[in-house]
This record gives sequence, C-alpha cells and structure tokens, in this order.
Amino acid sequence: MPQAADDDDDAALFRPVWDTEDELEPPGKPPSRASQATKLPNFTHPLLSPLAQAQDAVARLEARLHAATDAVAYGLRARIAYHEAAGWLAYSHVWIHPWDLALRDAGATGAFYPAMFTGHLSAQLPTTTAQGFEFQVAPSDVTVNRALRFARLWRRLAEMNTWKPLNTATDLHEVLHDLAAEPVPARDIDEWRSSEILAEQGPALIRAARGARDWMNRPGVTQPLTLDGIFLAACLWRQSGFGRTITLPFWLVSEQYLNRLGLQFGVEWVAEFLGCIAAAARIALAVLERLEATAAKGHTLTATARSHLPAAFDLVVREPVMTGRDLAHKLRITPQAALALLRQLTKEGLLREATGRASFRVFVLA
Repeated sequence: MPQAADDDDDAALFRPVWDTEDELEPPGKPPSRASQATKLPNFTHPLLSPLAQAQDAVARLEARLHAATDAVAYGLRARIAYHEAAGWLAYSHVWIHPWDLALRDAGATGAFYPAMFTGHLSAQLPTTTAQGFEFQVAPSDVTVNRALRFARLWRRLAEMNTWKPLNTATDLHEVLHDLAAEPVPARDIDEWRSSEILAEQGPALIRAARGARDWMNRPGVTQPLTLDGIFLAACLWRQSGFGRTITLPFWLVSEQYLNRLGLQFGVEWVAEFLGCIAAAARIALAVLERLEATAAKGHTLTATARSHLPAAFDLVVREPVMTGRDLAHKLRITPQAALALLRQLTKEGLLREATGRASFRVFVLA
C-alpha cells in the first residue's frame, strides 16, 4: 500500500497541466492567499532536488560536448564507453582498467584464461597489472566480452541517431540478447513494451529511472542492477529527445553509489538513481575538460607541410589507446615512423606510455 501511494504521488507531481481535471477559476474576485496556498506544488517532494541536479549535470555535459571539436567528441565517447564497461565489471565481476578493455576490443590482446594458465596474464592486461592489481583467477572472457558489447552499443546509441532500439520488439530483443546474462523471454519484452512507460509523460530522467526499475524488478532477476536494465534507461532518455551527443552515463560512479542504489525501493530508488546520473555526468564532464585541455596543447605543435604529426595527434585524441602498429596502419606509414611520432608526442608531454614495458608499448593521452 505505501508503494502504491508513492506511485500515485509521483504521477500527480509530474502529470502535464493539460491532463488535470480541476476547473479554471471563473473571472471575478481573485482567490484568497489561503486558497492559493492549498494549490501550490509540493516543493518538499523527494525527487525534486535529485531531478534538478541530474538534469543540470547532463545538460551541462551535452552542451559542452556539442560545442567540442569532432575529434574531442569522438574521443570522449570512446573513453567513457570503456569507463562505463569497466564500472559495470567492477560492480559485478572484477575490476579491469578501461585501457585494457580498449586493447581487448581492438584485438591487441587475447583470451585471459589461457594466458593465466601459461603465466602470461600480465601481457593481456598490461595497464591493470602495471597499477599493482593481482588476479587470483583469470577474469571471465564471457563476461568481459559482454561488457565490450555494452560499450559498443553505448557508443552506437549516441553516434547513430537513426538507431532506435525501442521502436520494434525485434530490435529490442537483439539488444537485450547481447547484454543479458541469460536468454530473455519474448513475453517479458512484449509486456515491458506494452506498459505505459513508453508513452508516459513527464521528465525524461524519471521515465528512464522507472523503465529501468520495472525491467529489473521482473520475476527471476536476481541482481539489483543489471547491464540491460541500465541500457534501457539510456534508450528511454534518448527516445525523449536527449543524448544526441552522448549516451546517458551511469556506471562511472563508485561502487558506494551503486551499492546504496541497490538497497532502495520506490521513490527512494528513483532518487538514488538520479544521484548516480548526476555524479556520472560530472565525472564525464571532468574527463571532457581534461581532453579539451590536452587537445588545445596539441594545436601548438610545430610541423612541416609533409609531417604526419598533426594527423597522429588527432588520432590519439580520438582513440583511448594507441600502439605503434595501430598508428602505422591508420596513417599508412612504417612502424618505425609511427614509433618516432609517438616518441615525439611523448616528449612534448602530450602522451605517456601506460604499461611501463620496453616493448609492445601502449600510449595514452597524458
């Protein structure tokens, strides 16, 4: 009964004004202050402050990214996608550095279990192990591949405006098949799509929160937060006309935020969800500011007309990780020339080597 009352209060708070049944006051004597006070909105509603903070954070992020250069915008989405995947892995499985996920996604590293068996796991997870993290067992290749599928879909949602996975049951089933740990019954998808959530009015972030909550509250779902449920929230936010420059961030926050969210119910759950969105958007904005600052330094590089240095720097802004082999392939130059460019950018303070190795080196922005 308390849950139903909370839902009724939420519906009344965010119901459009044209859906109210109250008659307009007739012309004549203005109402008294007392009667006006009884009709004021409830400014103490527990969702008002979290909603305002979340909307402010994502609006600042979207506006700043809209004004950024193409290279910076592309580079931010690529980096945040791997950070999102790493955040979910840390919450549900094991922490892996985002740059190692990027290497895995680029095919630069192999399977983890065989590497663990032969004692070469550190070569497959160079940045993670370079930071002192030790593995007692090999990370699950199946789970890591699932996280990487999420990273690709996360970027696709922002970069392909024509892709709308909520429009048809077939598209939605394909997405959920990629993200869910187990096969999703078609009946569950149809019931979720036929609910009022897709046609609900009101703030987009509230719709996103409720849609995710309804999906993750299905019978048989054992985890409080699931990868597919949060992605559905991002899809709902995108469907409302937002997220044209970046997909809704969420998994960037610390485990403390996520664990606290998993313990809540009803309106409190929605409030904590909005808190996670606000915190994640602020983290993404900080990453964007650092990326823009580094990109600005790159414009001061001096190069001859035939130099590949500006093109090389543009690529390392776009890509989270760069190896000499990848740079040589993209610029169609020799590996020796690519390594020379990477060394020059490192000397300029724009890049740093991420693994500490003397060979098979990986470079990231400083």
